[in-house]
Amino acid sequence: MKEQSDQHIILIVDDDDDVRNTLGELLADEGYTVLTAVHGLDALAKLRRDGQPKPCLILLDLMMPVMTGAEFYAEQQRDPHLAPIPVVVISADGNVRQKAAACGGAYLAKPLRIETVLDAIERHCNSPSALG
Repeated sequence: MKEQSDQHIILIVDDDDDVRNTLGELLADEGYTVLTAVHGLDALAKLRRDGQPKPCLILLDLMMPVMTGAEFYAEQQRDPHLAPIPVVVISADGNVRQKAAACGGAYLAKPLRIETVLDAIERHCNSPSALG
C-alpha cells in the first residue's frame, strides 16, 4: 500500500452529517484521504494535532455552531503553520460570494456537484490518480 502524501488530504468542515459523509465518501472513491470536522473549533484541534499531516485543501461551511467558518478562517490566518492551507467555502447561503470574500474568495454553492468539487480540488492539490 502506498503511503499517503499531504497532497492527497482534504479536510471537510461542515456541521451537516450528510454533507460530510457523502462528500467524504465521494472524495475517498477518487483516491483522496478525507478528514472531517463538525465545526471550526473541531477543525483547528485536528489541524494542530502533533504529527497530523496538513491537508492540501479545506472545504469550509460558513454556518456552523461553536465556531463558524468565518471565525475558523480568521483563526487559521493567525496561525503561521495553518495560514498557507487554501480554503474553499461551501455554503447554501444566498450571499455566499460576498461572504466567501472574507475567507479568501473561493467558494462552491450548495447543493454541491462532485465535478465542481473535484475541479476545485485539482486547482489546489495534485490528483492522486495522476501521481500513481
